Amino acid sequence: MLKNCFKLRHNIQTQLTILVLGVSVFFALLSMSVQISINYTHTVDATKSTLEKRMDSTISVVKDAIKKNDQTLIHQQLQSLANMPYIRNVLFIDNDDRQQWAYIDKQLLPTDFFTQYNLNDAEDYSGSFKVFLDLKAIEDIAIENASSVALIYLLEAIVIALLLLFIVRRTFTSRMKVLAEHVDKIDLTNIGKFAITQTLIKSKDEIGQVAKSIQALYQRVRVDLIGKKLEERTLRQHKTLLAEEVSIRTQELDWQNNANKLLANLSLRLLSGHKTNIEHYVRLSMPQMANLLKADHIFWLSLDFNKVIYRASFPENSDEPEIDFSDMYKLKRWLMEVHNTAIIVDVDTLQSNALTERAFLKKVGIHSLAMFPLSDGHKSFGIFVVTKRQVSLQWNENKSLLLKRFATMLSELTIRERDHIAMTELQEELILANERLRVEAETDELTRLLNRRPFRRLLNAALYDAVKEESVLTIMMIDIDHFKAYNDIYGHLKGDKVLTYVARTMNQVATNLEGSIARFGGEEFALLIKRCNYEQAQKAAWLLCQAVRDLSISHQGSRNSGIITISIGGVICAPDSDTQPNQLLETADQRLYNAKRSGRNRAEIKRMDIVPKDTSHPF
Repeated sequence: MLKNCFKLRHNIQTQLTILVLGVSVFFALLSMSVQISINYTHTVDATKSTLEKRMDSTISVVKDAIKKNDQTLIHQQLQSLANMPYIRNVLFIDNDDRQQWAYIDKQLLPTDFFTQYNLNDAEDYSGSFKVFLDLKAIEDIAIENASSVALIYLLEAIVIALLLLFIVRRTFTSRMKVLAEHVDKIDLTNIGKFAITQTLIKSKDEIGQVAKSIQALYQRVRVDLIGKKLEERTLRQHKTLLAEEVSIRTQELDWQNNANKLLANLSLRLLSGHKTNIEHYVRLSMPQMANLLKADHIFWLSLDFNKVIYRASFPENSDEPEIDFSDMYKLKRWLMEVHNTAIIVDVDTLQSNALTERAFLKKVGIHSLAMFPLSDGHKSFGIFVVTKRQVSLQWNENKSLLLKRFATMLSELTIRERDHIAMTELQEELILANERLRVEAETDELTRLLNRRPFRRLLNAALYDAVKEESVLTIMMIDIDHFKAYNDIYGHLKGDKVLTYVARTMNQVATNLEGSIARFGGEEFALLIKRCNYEQAQKAAWLLCQAVRDLSISHQGSRNSGIITISIGGVICAPDSDTQPNQLLETADQRLYNAKRSGRNRAEIKRMDIVPKDTSHPF
């Protein structure tokens, strides 16, 4: 690099001469170009200024000639303008667009430039002049005037250049040549001693400084090259080690990538699948797990006291030997401690306090295994086991981490599965409890009939169905006659028994009529029957009254019969979309009061609309 940077050719003086002369010629040509431009611009501006002064008088004369229609005078004025210096031709265009040239035979050049002057007055437009400048003539005169000046500049530049060359040769070129000869001797492929002439080094000027710098630079380069060769030797040794390290690291990264993909795919399957397919999805991931861990078998075991259940295994057709933990105290102690790390076991390295475990492993043909407990942090409820039959497992930290992550995922899945089962059972119990509470809330405690709220719900639904099906509804309000007097005479406890007997009897009749009966409060009841015509409603009311009379419950406070009786008020209608439930209940209640005023122990049914005959009801 040093030789290439500081090598100077022997003909440096010739090259410097050509450079200085070239610069001199360049500045001479530049001066000539600037002078030509100045002369050209000055000539054009002077010609335009003279032309403008002349045009004022010419325009006045032409205007008079136009008024007198003197074409000869106009032509003379055009030729007078065309004869001016640097004017090639003049064109006059009148207001009728007729053209008149000063000289028809003078051909215009493509580069000729024209200036236009209009003949305008206050009344109309009289025409215009186009004066064409002879730019070629202006350019020639500008070059001619600048040539002499450029020649003088060129001679001055050559003299100055020669003087500079002489000075440079005496003070710089010859010494640089000597320095270049020394630099040419430098051979970086063969490091040896190198020294520059002391005359150059002891010089106080810039060349001396350069010589000293080159000498010092060479020494540093020499030291650096020696060090470089030593480093290259060391680097070649490290290169082989690095290639091996890169290969190992690449394999580790590929392994980790495959492990992460395995866990990610399993997570996606478990998130998108159903909870009952956990074992299936885990079983699908086991072949890849076995390949990553270089294992022969994989087992997912669930623990229930000393009982072991196989949740999943690989290969699928592999033997699942029965495991008895009752005598495996070392394994039970390890599970009780809930370790958060994998344990690696070889049959040959098992201690004397694990004889049962060693005997079991030899019996099933397992030489080496790795285990990780499945736990909730407090108690182990399973094990994830990786086994090798003939040789020991080749284990490392990455495999331990993969086994831990996989076992942790299985632990979380098992906990979720267990919580899901518990939650399902709890939800079922809550549903049953809510249903019991709903039934209790909607059932009258004394009579076990429906109360007011569910009856209104049934009425709303029946009203909607009747409008949709264009069928009829029957609503009855029922009241026990003189019941207050019964309570006063016999007491409330017997009154409650009477309510129970009457309610049970009316419920049997309502059930046979496919109707719904509810206790509205006190001794008042309500009955709903669907698709029932007027005659059937009358018969239903009679059956209710007769069933209560047949109970023959003595009632000294009843003025007309001496026994418990009921009064009924009802309404039957074919509802439409404007019919309201309260409207039907109020109408039935009014009929009930009419029945009471008429003597009780009777029924009054009101027909609110023309009801078609309906033979579908079971009467």
